[in-house]
Amino acid sequence: MSNTAQVVTPEPEPFTRLGDRLRVWQGDLSRHEQTNVGVVRGDDAVVVIDANFESAARRILADIAEAEALPVSHVVNTHYHVDHSLGNGVYVAAGATVIGGAGQRRELLDKGPEDAVIQVGAVPERFFPATLEFTGTMAFPEAGLELQTVGPAHTLGDVVAWLPEIGVLFVGDLAVAWSHGNNFSDVDADMEGWIRALSHCIALQPAVVVPAHGRLAGVDVLTGQRDFIEELWAWSLDEAEIEGEAITDRTTTHFVERYPEFAVEPERFAEMARSMLRAARRTRV
Repeated sequence: MSNTAQVVTPEPEPFTRLGDRLRVWQGDLSRHEQTNVGVVRGDDAVVVIDANFESAARRILADIAEAEALPVSHVVNTHYHVDHSLGNGVYVAAGATVIGGAGQRRELLDKGPEDAVIQVGAVPERFFPATLEFTGTMAFPEAGLELQTVGPAHTLGDVVAWLPEIGVLFVGDLAVAWSHGNNFSDVDADMEGWIRALSHCIALQPAVVVPAHGRLAGVDVLTGQRDFIEELWAWSLDEAEIEGEAITDRTTTHFVERYPEFAVEPERFAEMARSMLRAARRTRV
């Protein structure tokens, strides 16, 4: 196996080609379409990695029809959150099957309404959750693609998408590479599972990491995210017995200075730390 993927000049915005069979659509928070999307071409059909919202999904599907001249057979959700799954219906209407890790369907139906209110201000008339769930691995050999379940971590049903021949790994929200940090607030987030999932991804030694949000990166984004979560989780477990959710200036300064790409800035760090504390206290119950 040779990890030889190279980031080259982007195709007409916002696609970047990473291999003969792979293009990545860059998410854009300013348009409220913040999730990166993978377009993987097989011999007879295309597999899409993460659906984004409906508006982005419609444009991406139109591009696929023009650029690939192939149908979309499957859309993979790296997890249930609505910025990854509300566009599913666009692909389902075009004949695609939605794939997710075991339990992801139930997650979207149970927790999707609350997430939709937070993210888009309303609950959609209908969700389109995974109808094909799996545990372990699922391969699309003709596309050079392997899906792997790695949850519970960020959520119960986390999935990564691995293209070993070119060394490209889609990690969903296990790691992010933008100026907003990560979201630790899902009630089913498993911090120790998250650390294990990141260690698994690091062991694959990808040449290019595609986070769900932000820039294309290298394996350093995985090691940095893991180290940040590992230290913040250890701190949270130590603090879990203390009443309240006060985050001291000393703690904030330490994490922001040590992990500027992940702790981001004091206010955002405090939000992440409070989520971690709540998760740590749940483990004490």
